[in-house]
Amino acid sequence: MCGEILADHSKLKAGRQSSRVERSAWTALSFVVLTASVATAQTPAGSASADGTVEGREGSVRMYTLLEKTIFKVDVLTVEIWLGEEDARLLEGIIAGGRYSSDVADAVAEVAIYSEDALVRLEFVRDASFEQFLAGVDENLRLVPSAGIIPDADYQGISENLPRWFAFLAERGIHKGDKITYRIRRDTLHTRYLAADGQVLLDQTDVGSSAPLSVLGSYFVEKSEFRKGLVSSLFASSPR
Repeated sequence: MCGEILADHSKLKAGRQSSRVERSAWTALSFVVLTASVATAQTPAGSASADGTVEGREGSVRMYTLLEKTIFKVDVLTVEIWLGEEDARLLEGIIAGGRYSSDVADAVAEVAIYSEDALVRLEFVRDASFEQFLAGVDENLRLVPSAGIIPDADYQGISENLPRWFAFLAERGIHKGDKITYRIRRDTLHTRYLAADGQVLLDQTDVGSSAPLSVLGSYFVEKSEFRKGLVSSLFASSPR
């Protein structure tokens, strides 16, 4: 079953990649960083409101996990990911067997990484330093180019810019209750960082195929510390 579904998805993925290449041509294959203040409109994968809550999830599929770090299993953050209706239909077929396996994880990851309609919501459940945040992001991000999902040059560009994009955390640090949302539509990534009190500290839009691929790839690439928990959540309860 997974093989048949992935065969259909490979055609869809090829079409998406071709479309992304065409759109990337006019952006000179690079990120265009813009500031955005307009709230994200509702689509099948949902939208993040001003306080980071999620609305408009009809037809979407949800995955979630809690990240624990160190040998003492300290809770760090929760991750929720919604994929739009087209991807939800593909995932329903993949998980129809009702059991987690490496093949199922590969199939789910293939759909999720190349989704063109996704919403990611992180919430920190403990304080953390700026340095810890950057190290945590890079720990999973650096796996993405190794898997051939984005070029090494794009990874280097993202890695070098992360300290600048999140420079407001250098002195402040991360506080319990802070949230990050990533809204993906085709090759556009809208990132927002919301303080626990609701203040918007970052509102940024990146255009270019590697922007959304770097985010979704970080969560679903093989050996990502998020992947097993996210995929397993599809079997824990109704994902809708």
